[in-house]
Order: sequence, then structure tokens, then C-alpha cells
Amino acid sequence: MLRKVVTWMGLLLPLLVHAGGTGTTADASMNAWRARAVTDPSGLIEDVRSQLDKGGTGLTTVRERSLLWGMGTAAINSNDDAALAEATLRLDGLGNASGDPLAQAAAGYLRARHDIANGIGEGLSQALQAAARVQGITDPQIVAWSRFQLCDAYTLDERAEKALPLCHQAEASYAALGDRWGMADAENDLGLALATLNRVSDAAAMYESSRRHFSLIGAHELVVMVGDNLSQMYLKLGRPHKALALSQTSLAQELASGRISDSLGSSTDIAQAEAALGQHKKAYALMQATVARARAAGMNGELSNLLEIESEMAEQVGELHQALADVREALRLNASTSTPALRAIETELEQRYAVREKELRIHDLERENRVNSLALKAAHAEAERRAEEGRRVVLLDRVTELSIAGLLLLATLLFLLLHNQHRHAAELRMQALCDPLTGIENRRAFLQRAEGLLAERRDPQRPQHVLMLIDFDYFKRINDSAGHQAGDRVLCVVADYLRARVDGHAHVARIGGEEFAVLCPQHGAEAGMRLAEALRAGVAALSPPMEGAQTRITVSIGVAMFDGEHCRDVSSWMRAADKALYSAKSHGRDRVVASTLVS
Repeated sequence: MLRKVVTWMGLLLPLLVHAGGTGTTADASMNAWRARAVTDPSGLIEDVRSQLDKGGTGLTTVRERSLLWGMGTAAINSNDDAALAEATLRLDGLGNASGDPLAQAAAGYLRARHDIANGIGEGLSQALQAAARVQGITDPQIVAWSRFQLCDAYTLDERAEKALPLCHQAEASYAALGDRWGMADAENDLGLALATLNRVSDAAAMYESSRRHFSLIGAHELVVMVGDNLSQMYLKLGRPHKALALSQTSLAQELASGRISDSLGSSTDIAQAEAALGQHKKAYALMQATVARARAAGMNGELSNLLEIESEMAEQVGELHQALADVREALRLNASTSTPALRAIETELEQRYAVREKELRIHDLERENRVNSLALKAAHAEAERRAEEGRRVVLLDRVTELSIAGLLLLATLLFLLLHNQHRHAAELRMQALCDPLTGIENRRAFLQRAEGLLAERRDPQRPQHVLMLIDFDYFKRINDSAGHQAGDRVLCVVADYLRARVDGHAHVARIGGEEFAVLCPQHGAEAGMRLAEALRAGVAALSPPMEGAQTRITVSIGVAMFDGEHCRDVSSWMRAADKALYSAKSHGRDRVVASTLVS
């Protein structure tokens, strides 16, 4: 489904306002800039270029960064690749020259937004890398901005479960800053994520809240824009006439401002509303024209969704050959933008981002522990000093006795607090190395264990270390037929089986979504292949923990021996096992392939 995001994503917006504005006037000017990025993106690009030319080398780093961010967001809205390239390249140069992580992050977020919208596979990875650049910055504006970028990236990539907590955090951050625009922006993305999860009523309520906030600040064009998202919910709630009116209003605004991507979404919504009203031929003709416009604009990221909708409408009017051709083309487009290697990279970046968040929390706890430890020592010293005074002074009154007792009580409470925080820090360290779903080791723990194993001095007379990479066959069918909760249960059942089967002789870890690794120290090739075949057969014999079309679970396994020549480190070892796994997938799945058999 095509949905619209506001795509301003403000960064230090007051710097884009001409000097002299204060209070409400400054806020109005700031929101005017935000609105122009959506309603008049081409005009905003020209204004920014003019300010950059006039300012020249006299521009501060902060102002130049803000101007370039405005140009980049406007370029995305108007599908102006030349302006986007200019903005991102200049942000890269600014970041490298001044060592400014915000400029580098801004360039990364702009590229991520463009790539996700256009079906280029590395968009989400770029967003995660950009977030990592500013992860240690505590300024509330930057925290809110960066949280919204990840919320927006996951929302556009239709990963709603991961988008929702980030979008809620962004909304809360903007509320704390008193930024109604930011709140409305985050609520719109929350609506998109809820709609992806088919929580129609919740999504509609969130869109309506976003429209109210935009209306309160006078951003009426944005009220219309979010209205097209709301129209899709009205359509699902059986109110096609109201949905059609909202989408037609939105389309007129988008065509006037040159927003190609958004206009494709409104045209699609109009076609679906007309189909719901029984006007199937009219709806199909409009979808054909919409697909043709998407092709002409080179918007492949939206083309697969449009083709699926066109296929449904072609089937409704009896054009079965065209319906089949549309489905096949959509499948080809989806396959070209989602590869196992890319999914593995994105998973690793997500884990690194989450681990870094925990490391920052651990650092804060340890700093609090040091402060509490010093306070504990000071309390003990003060209690001892007062006790000594009590021993020297014969006429110690009752008040002094009570103060000593209070200090001792405070010392005890501080000790208990310090002990609890030490335990909490230890639990966080354990969580950083454990997969929360299956309870086995995660990718970070696996890499630490593998690197530690290879760092040990190896006896050439002993058998070689063996690595297995295990990937489910047709796992998406389980999620599609029985739901993601059933898919999670399958992962847990298989993880429990693998852990019980190796029984301390090897180490099992979950290193990706549905990918596991088994590390077998000094097993040797023959024993390693026997174990791999036993694991494959054992998984195939498991009973699926759910009802549905998927009646059998199978896996493909790639096996690689660490020989010190072709496999010299963990990376080359994993590549060898991954190549063997790919060969197993290519030759029919449900099989074991050794890397020595793959050229």
C-alpha cells in the first residue's frame, strides 16, 4: 500500500528562519519553511541555493548544514535527483572538513529516505549507520530528530514492529520540546506503522490526531496530505465516498506542487475507492495510467506495490493475462531489492545499534555507581567521625545519637542501591550477548566466541574447526500462512532442538532473522559433515508447532572447515560457509553442502 510521509524531518530549524523573529513569529516562520518543503519543494530548493551562494565561505557550519538539509528534503519531495545529489555531497564535504557528525548523519538519512522510496536495497542500512554517528549526542533536539529518522526509515520499509517504539519515542521527545509539527509528523508515521499491521481503527485515530496538530499550527496543506492516508482507512472501514473525496483533494494539491511520488499514492487510493463503488473499468484504467507514470519517473520502490494493485483490478475486469504479468513483474522487483546478504548486513547494524544503546546505559549506571560509592564512603567516614566524637564527649545528647543512626541507615541504603545497580549492569551485559527470542547466543556473542577460538594456538595434528550456517527453507511461507507469532515459535523450537542436539560439544547462535550458526571446535571434516546431516534430518523430523498450510520445516546447511589457508579469519570462514549455504539453496534446499564442493 502506498502511503505518504511528511518528509521535512526538521534539523535545527530555527537556523533556517531569517534573523529577528522571536516567539510566535519565529515559530510561524519555521513552520512556513517546513510546509514549503512539502508544498513548494522546487521553490524552496532555489531559495536555499540563493542563500548558499550569497553566504559563500562566510556561512557557519551549523547554518550551512541546516540549509543543505532543507534542500535535500525538498529534493526528495519533488523527485529532484540532481538537487538531492548536490545536498548530500555538500553535506559529506562539510562533515569531512569540519568533523561534524550531524552533517554526515544528515547526508546518510537523506540517502536512506531516497533509497527506501525507490526500492534500492541499502536504504535501511544507511539509516542505521547515520543513527550510529549521533548516538552519543544528548542534545534534546538532536535526540528527537534522530529517533524520528529511524522511525521514518522503518515505517517506509514496512517494518512496523520496529517502527512503533521509535515513533512513540520521537513523539514523546517532540512533545517535551513543545514542537507540534514534530508531534504531528511522528503521529503520521505511527498511523503508517499501525496501518501496516492492519490495526485500521488505531491508524485512523492516529491520522486524525496528526491532522488536528497540523491544523492548530496552520499547516493546512499537511492536513490535506495526511488526509489521503486517512482515506485508506476509511476505505477499509467501508466508507468509500469519504475516502474518494479526501484522495481527490490530496491529488489536486500534489499535482500543483509537483510531488510525483505522493500523487501516485493518491491516484491509487482514488482507483481503489472507485473499485469499491463498483466502477471497476474506470478504476483499472486509472491504475494503468498510474503504473505508467511510476515507470516514467523511475520510481521502482513503489512500482511493485502498484503492480500488485493493478493485477487485482485487471482480474476484476477479466484481463487475466495482464493480471498474471503484473504479479510476475512485482515478484521480480521484490527479489531484486532483498537479498540474504543485505538482510544479514541490516540485521548486524540493528544489533550493533541496540548493543550501543545498552552500552551507553551501562556506562551511565557505572558512573552512578562511582558517585554512589563515593557517597557511601563519605557516609561511613562521617558516621565514624561522629561516633568518635560521641566516645570523647561524655554529655552526648539524643539528637546526635539520632543523626548517627540516620547516617548509618543512609549508608545501608546506598550500599543496597549500589549492589542493585551492579546486578542491573551485569544483566544488561548478558542481554547484549543473548538473543531475546530464542534464549541462545546472538551474533555478537558468536563473533566473540569465534574470534577467541581462532586466536588460540592451533595444533596442526588436531582436527580442524568446523563452522555451519543454517537457514530455513521458505520461512516466509510460515509467516504468510500462519503469522509472525507462529514463525517465532518455529524459531524457538528449532533453536531448542539444535542446542539439545549438540549438547555442549558445539555452540549454537542465532545470527540473523532465520539464520543460525553452529561452531564446532576441533570436529574435523568427517565428524562435522555427519553432525550437519544429523541436524538437517532432525529439523525435518520436527512437528511444526502451529496449524496451517506449512506442514514441514526444513533447513539448508553450509559447512566450512577452518584450514588457515582459504579461511584465514572469521570473515573469510563465514564467507566460505555462506557460499556453501547458497549452493545448498540453489540445488533444491533441505540439504548439506561443504565449502570444499563449491568453487
